[in-house]
Amino acid sequence: MGKSNWGQKIAVVAKDVAGTMLMLLFIAGFSGNLFAQNYKKAQWSRVKMDSTWNCSTGKATQVIDKYRPSVDSLLLPIGSTEEELTSYPPEDKLSNFAGDVMLDFGNKWLAENVGGGVKADMSITNFGGIRASMPCGTVTSFDIISIFPFDNKIMILDLEGKYVRMLMENFAKRARVEAMGGVRLKIDHNQLVECTVAGEPIDDSRIYKVVTIDFLLGGGDSVFALKYASKAEDTGLFMRDVVIDHIKELTAQGKKVEAQKDGRAVVIKEKK
Repeated sequence: MGKSNWGQKIAVVAKDVAGTMLMLLFIAGFSGNLFAQNYKKAQWSRVKMDSTWNCSTGKATQVIDKYRPSVDSLLLPIGSTEEELTSYPPEDKLSNFAGDVMLDFGNKWLAENVGGGVKADMSITNFGGIRASMPCGTVTSFDIISIFPFDNKIMILDLEGKYVRMLMENFAKRARVEAMGGVRLKIDHNQLVECTVAGEPIDDSRIYKVVTIDFLLGGGDSVFALKYASKAEDTGLFMRDVVIDHIKELTAQGKKVEAQKDGRAVVIKEKK
C-alpha cells in the first residue's frame, strides 16, 4: 500500500469549520498538546456532547475560536518543493533528506556545545518514523508534523567503531537498512561488501559521533548496536522541529526543499 500525504489532504479539509475540528482531534490524539516546544501546551478532557454544540454561536464555535490561531499557524507555508518526496528502503529522496538534515543539525549542535572542530560522522533514523510523503508545492508545518508525528528526540552519541560495524552487519543480515546520512554501503545477498562512514572505511577503535533519535537508542526497530554508546547527549529537540527549522532556513535563503537518491544504500537480495 502506498503512503498517503495526510498533511496535504487535511490542509484542504481544514478550510472549513468541520476540518478545523478534525485537525484539533488529530493533533490532540498524538500527544495531548500542540506538539513540542514550538507550540503552546493545552489540557484536554472528555466532554458530554449535547444540542448546545449544534448552534453556530455555541460551544463548538467557542472551542474552534480558542484554538484556531494555533491550528492556522500550522497551515502557513514554510517552504516548497518541485516534486513529491517519498520514503522507501533502502533509500529514497525523503529519507535521504531526513538523514542529511540530522547530520547538518548534529554539526551545528556540536559546534555550539562542544566546539574544537568536532563533527558528526553519521546519522540514522528509522523508515518507520517517516509516516507520509512530502507534498509537491507548498510545504507547511502541519505537513512536517504529519511526516514525523512521533515525539522522537534528537540524540548525539559516542559510538565505538566496532559497534558501528555491528550496526551495518545487522543491516546486512536482515537485508534492510534504515535512513542514514554520512554513510555509504552495499549489501549483497546478506553480506556487507562495502561500507564507509564520513568517507572512510570503518575503524573499529575510533569513536564516532552518531546523530540519531531516542527511539533507536532504546533498541527500537531492532537497532540494538546503539545501546553500546559510551555517551549519549539529549539535544532536547524533536525530529519534526529540527526539520521545520531547516526548511525555514532554506526558505530564508531563497531555496526550495530538494533531495536526491545518490546510491548511499544498495541492497541486493535473493530472488524468490
